[in-house]
Amino acid sequence: MSIYRHKGKWRAEVWVDDRRLSSKAGFETKELAKAWHNRTAIDFKINAERLQPVKKYTFMDLLDNYQKIHLPTISSETRRRYRSDIDFRIRGYFQYRQLDSITPLMIETFRGTIMESGLQPKSVNNCMELLRSIFRKGEEWGMFDKSPFKLRSLKIAQQKYGWWETKEHITAFLNEAKNDRYYAAYKLALECGLRLGEVVGLSKQDIHFERNQIHIHRQWLNREECYGPTKGRRERFVYLHPSSDLKDALAKAVEKSPHPEAIFVTARGERVRPRRLAARHFQLIVERAKVPRIRFHDLRHTFASWFMIEVGDIWSLKSILGHVDVQTTQRYAHLSSQRQVAHALSWAVGSLDMENKFPPHHPRTKSDRTIKSVSKIN
Repeated sequence: MSIYRHKGKWRAEVWVDDRRLSSKAGFETKELAKAWHNRTAIDFKINAERLQPVKKYTFMDLLDNYQKIHLPTISSETRRRYRSDIDFRIRGYFQYRQLDSITPLMIETFRGTIMESGLQPKSVNNCMELLRSIFRKGEEWGMFDKSPFKLRSLKIAQQKYGWWETKEHITAFLNEAKNDRYYAAYKLALECGLRLGEVVGLSKQDIHFERNQIHIHRQWLNREECYGPTKGRRERFVYLHPSSDLKDALAKAVEKSPHPEAIFVTARGERVRPRRLAARHFQLIVERAKVPRIRFHDLRHTFASWFMIEVGDIWSLKSILGHVDVQTTQRYAHLSSQRQVAHALSWAVGSLDMENKFPPHHPRTKSDRTIKSVSKIN
């Protein structure tokens, strides 16, 4: 602040960085000079901020922030897929563009480009959802006013999943797997709908035999060889059927495992790798049983399909499978129409007795109406 007496009056000057921006003389008192100085300084500051050029971000600025801030918060498998789409598709197309120059037409043109490269429609939708997420984050971070992403996902036909549609195939497989080291692992997927990583990641402490209950709260990651959160990052409880031999098979597997935590181990006592269990041991049983060839994950589909045929409760199935959104579970909904002609899961329980099939603490028992309607089928 520069205020001083000048020719019997007071004079005020406004300086910024050794440069005088304004001055005025003739004030009767120092307070008047000071007041003028402060008002003028504030006006100069406001005008300077208005005239300061707004930083223009490029897509690379946004992408760098996305990779540093958001990617570490998602699961490793999803992160790996995102990085593949970013490195091989998104980065090369948008990297040097100013964010305010990216238009909805440009984004739709990008989608057409990756479709012409031969990418499957589902993979195209996944890539575009990633791009939508990147732009949405840019909007949240204030890098531009409004996301230019306006596209809707491509409509694709529901892909048919593999499952054993007859109980004879299921029975043949289980009979062949009866003496296999990983018999209980197959049954967990087939009767409780567990994912492969959840089966391998199951620890001895997660099974509560007295309550017929299994706590699913993590999975074993194949590539990282460590625990990770379940898909959807949700824990859940699944229940053992009292009439099934799964409880005994699990107890036997726990007793035989020398590992302090893992249930399903190799002959050397090491935790079995998910890929080895699914691609080798499981496929050998399928081949010897002479049943239609399916993947290990299709055991989960088989469970879900038969659950809808015999029980028909989409919300209970959503809870058992650990789906975040019921829309994911809807792929099995059409099978509920087959309930009038469906057989009971005789390979799991002796008969379709709902009171015995589900223990009292199971969520299915909360719906008496559904129990009675299923009982009428018998």
